[in-house]
Amino acid sequence: MSDHQSFQRFAALVAIISFPLTLGSIVLSGMALDFNMEASTNPALLLSVGADGASLSRWGMILDMLGYYLPLLPVALFLWRWLGPRDPDWVLFYTSCGLGYILIGAIGAVILAAVHPPLISAYAQASVEQRPALETVFSAVWNMVYGGMWNILGELLAGIWFVGVGLLLRGERRIFSIVTMILGISALLDSLGMILNFEGLALLGLSIYVVLAPIWALWLGIDLLRKPVKID
Repeated sequence: MSDHQSFQRFAALVAIISFPLTLGSIVLSGMALDFNMEASTNPALLLSVGADGASLSRWGMILDMLGYYLPLLPVALFLWRWLGPRDPDWVLFYTSCGLGYILIGAIGAVILAAVHPPLISAYAQASVEQRPALETVFSAVWNMVYGGMWNILGELLAGIWFVGVGLLLRGERRIFSIVTMILGISALLDSLGMILNFEGLALLGLSIYVVLAPIWALWLGIDLLRKPVKID
């Protein structure tokens, strides 16, 4: 087996493994909040979940990093190697956006995993007078990651990457390319909604992206194992 073939197989397997990790992230993060979706717009709800909720939230963010972000690193490099000969400059641009998304997303997850649980634990033991300061710090970190790093910059870069890759795949894997472009458009809608402060648009884009992204990774991984790409 050549180096290209072994790396392709590695990227495919990692993409497949990311699927259960992503589901685990969604489940643990939901359990921390008793599956109360209002937390996406009201971070104070997460601050009140207590020690058990803090632990669930921490592991949810770790799995988020290992599910949504880091497994896409070998995938992005493989797609760059595969699609690069077709249009080197554009593929390099799309891949740079993808790598930026992966890096920003993983850093955001690590920040939340490291910062939020201690704040949640401190909040449970804090006096009434101390709690407003903790709420301010908690909300600032939340807004920095969710409102800035993830849902504006990260989703913008992800949208460009997925739309670009989808366009390049039209000739070989038509249905998959359409799904890839839908994934990219949903990310762009999330980013645009956050930029314009249009909550409904952002929520629509994010809802599609959160569900479709792990399915996309699983699909790509299985497809590459079944029909490996020949790279010169």
